[in-house]
Amino acid sequence: MGHARMQQSGNPSVTQLIAACGDDDDGLLARVFPLVYAELKQIAHRALLRASGGATLSTTALVNEAYLKLAGHTDLALNDRSHLFALCARAMRQIVVDHARRHQAEKRGGQQVAMSLTGVEAQAAERPETIVALDEALTTLAERDPRLVRIIEYRVFGGLDTRQIADLLELTPRSIQLEWLRARAWIGQALALDEEAGTAP
Repeated sequence: MGHARMQQSGNPSVTQLIAACGDDDDGLLARVFPLVYAELKQIAHRALLRASGGATLSTTALVNEAYLKLAGHTDLALNDRSHLFALCARAMRQIVVDHARRHQAEKRGGQQVAMSLTGVEAQAAERPETIVALDEALTTLAERDPRLVRIIEYRVFGGLDTRQIADLLELTPRSIQLEWLRARAWIGQALALDEEAGTAP
């Protein structure tokens, strides 16, 4: 259902090309990436507005670095268009977090800031420590609820909206909205606990 909507609204040739080439095509990523490049730049723009950790990382750089990170995996096996976007979101998360860590290292006496996920979207560009704390919280959450981590990655690091996430995960927008509320609550609590731990005597 959701996947069908994605195919109609996006580029229908991506999944078809992946299926036709199969996993043994070493040049598959290079062939399909240009088909979604413009869309990925739009996603990168939204992601950087929410979670860049600084202004020195451009949308083009983020997308290109995501490609290089994916291309560096010799065992990369693409299943379909949704899988490609999932991998790109994960790569963007890693790049943005690494970028935030570098900015954090440059700041003297950087403090952790307890913040809800809404606050992360609005203020993280000025507070790279928030992105680092969020990444650590997501690593913990992945052991318990990997799907929730995917939703957060799509929203915060992939810049996707509720409808796009629903299409990718083949769920209803209502289900994604409910999961997003749960994600915000969990991350808000996790960051608050991190803050308490960091300030404890």
